[in-house]
Amino acid sequence: MNNDENIFGEVISVYTQEQAIEDGVLIHAGECGKQKVLFTSNLFYDGFEDLQKRTALVKRGLEMLKKDDPEDTSYMRLRVIEKGKIWVIWNTEGITFMKPEDY
Repeated sequence: MNNDENIFGEVISVYTQEQAIEDGVLIHAGECGKQKVLFTSNLFYDGFEDLQKRTALVKRGLEMLKKDDPEDTSYMRLRVIEKGKIWVIWNTEGITFMKPEDY
């Protein structure tokens, strides 16, 4: 197969992170270095409007992301902060806190 071929076919639609922020699907909660820290609106409006609570969760998530996991790749890390309730994902677009159903 030629490297220029897309095995999934032609891209018919793209929904960017910026569009999701504009639409309110993602909430831009701050920065960590050059990385955006985002919350899904589903998680943000479930008690994380409070700055102290949100800051504590971000610190916890960042500590978890620092630890290596065999399933990590060079472009994504996922950590379960609370089973069935809160995940954090780091990828090349930033750090996103979410509920599992938001993935």
